[in-house]
Amino acid sequence: MNIATIVFLGLLTGLHAASWGAYKDSPYEGFRLRSYVRSPLMGALIGLALCLLSPLESTYPVAILIGVMYAVERLTTEAWKAIARNDDQSAYDIPMRLGYRGKPIDNVVIRYGVGAAAATVLILGCWAASAVQGRLELDKWAVVVLGSLGGWLTALGGAWKDAPIEGFGAWKFLRSPVVATAWAVPLSFLTDNWVVLAWSAAGFAVASIETYKTYLSGSQPPGKFATKRIRFHLAATRRRLARIHAAAWIAIALAIATVPEPFWQWSRQGATTAPELAIIMVAAHGTVAATLVMGTTSDDTGAHHPSASDVSDSGRLASQPHAPERQDPVSREETSASPAVAQKR
Repeated sequence: MNIATIVFLGLLTGLHAASWGAYKDSPYEGFRLRSYVRSPLMGALIGLALCLLSPLESTYPVAILIGVMYAVERLTTEAWKAIARNDDQSAYDIPMRLGYRGKPIDNVVIRYGVGAAAATVLILGCWAASAVQGRLELDKWAVVVLGSLGGWLTALGGAWKDAPIEGFGAWKFLRSPVVATAWAVPLSFLTDNWVVLAWSAAGFAVASIETYKTYLSGSQPPGKFATKRIRFHLAATRRRLARIHAAAWIAIALAIATVPEPFWQWSRQGATTAPELAIIMVAAHGTVAATLVMGTTSDDTGAHHPSASDVSDSGRLASQPHAPERQDPVSREETSASPAVAQKR
């Protein structure tokens, strides 16, 4: 694969992540193009870095590379939000900044120190795992368990941030490890490198879980905005974001199934192998996910939340809190359902 292909795949993974992020957050923050393009650009840079700084692009299948780039982009973006970004934390129910017991740490030196320590531990852990792998033989299922480590780290990070505010939920905590383990099964037929497998499984786990949470779980508000009022009604924008997300899944599936060799040529080389079946499984997941997203969002034009919208797709603020608004039928339907939803909450 050439550099342009890998960079494009990195951009694609970033676009996938940006679409679900903007879909969830835009009713509360509005849609900002600068924020939206951040993840695609970061993904493209990560793809370029993989080509220039490592042999990954020449030694691993596309499915593995996409998972790795997705995980690295998510980790980089979330680390930036937690360590480097300076914004008003009162805008969130759950602080996005690095915190302790639910309280954001405002001291920059402490934040950067913790970030540097965490990065050092992660790098040393990857190095140690690579060193041990050269001296230890494990069976397939043990490798799958190791491949789930990225999911466990994701769960620990989420619990550290969310549990002091929302409380600890066993299923929420176990969700990432379980899904990462499920992804590690087919991906383990595409690589036997423990570190690469863990990164790739973690990336696909995040992509799958966020697709489910954003589009398939009833459009519940994000935890960080759980009690915040909806300020923007961006129905058309959110429909477009859902379509972009579905298209990204389709593009990912096509890339996995056709690069570097189209799947329809496999049969010419004899019986289908386990790695080829694994590629088919991963690609099929993308196709199914895209179909579900389009099916469940075809009639969804707004966030489901007890508060009414203040700003429409045109960006015009309502002049008074109770002034009549120009809303489409779905928006009026959601607003009328608000008391019942509020009572339920």
